[in-house]
Amino acid sequence: MPYVNNGDIRIYYEVEGDPANPPLVLQHGTSGDLGTWRDRGFTERLIDRYRLVLIDARGAGRSDKPHDLESYSQLNRASDVVAVLDGLGIERTHFFGYSMGGLIGAAMLQHFPDRLIGLVLGGYNPYDPRSLATPPATQAEFEREVKSRQDLSEEGRTRLLRNDVIALHASIASWAGAESPPDVLQNSVPKLFFCGTEDPSFEGSKRAGSQANGARFFPIEGKDHGGAGAAVDIATPRIIEFIDSLSEVEITGD
Repeated sequence: MPYVNNGDIRIYYEVEGDPANPPLVLQHGTSGDLGTWRDRGFTERLIDRYRLVLIDARGAGRSDKPHDLESYSQLNRASDVVAVLDGLGIERTHFFGYSMGGLIGAAMLQHFPDRLIGLVLGGYNPYDPRSLATPPATQAEFEREVKSRQDLSEEGRTRLLRNDVIALHASIASWAGAESPPDVLQNSVPKLFFCGTEDPSFEGSKRAGSQANGARFFPIEGKDHGGAGAAVDIATPRIIEFIDSLSEVEITGD
């Protein structure tokens, strides 16, 4: 299995698509893992155009799951992505993150903007980031909840059961104070924000789309946080249009 080490933390990742295509990192949300992108149909829609780099965030999936709050700093989260890019020999990449993936994208924007070609942040408010996830207090409660859900495939259930509740709570607690500094949002990396109109993050995401430098925004009408994250038919064409416009700039030098 493909892992990289970032200090003493192992980060799991998978790569799909033609290596000759522009790279695109996909970063999932809280309690999910890299399989979330396949479940929702994003990989199927994106794989013919991009070299997809799917990463299990620290605390999730097959990556290591530290229990201490300090492990989930913005710098640590961003450097996990950089460690994967370095392992693959990718100097610069497009990045698409949803929810917690947006938090990690904002961390990349702050700490490693030179590694980004363009940034897509879905379901994320950079001015007042807050996780909507509320996992149970204990591992036993979490496992009972997951096993009782009727909407999960067996594969999805198995993946969810990889979660460590203590690590989840530490990861969620780290969101406090992780807002993006104003000068970060004004840097030159092109940015695309989108959000469901029924998501608590909507107003902040919309504001970022109008106020951040080089930013765009589109709404997912009538959708809450989870619904917008699964709105692949609406979001994907806008994301492709954004990324391809930047790839043309990269290729032509305009």
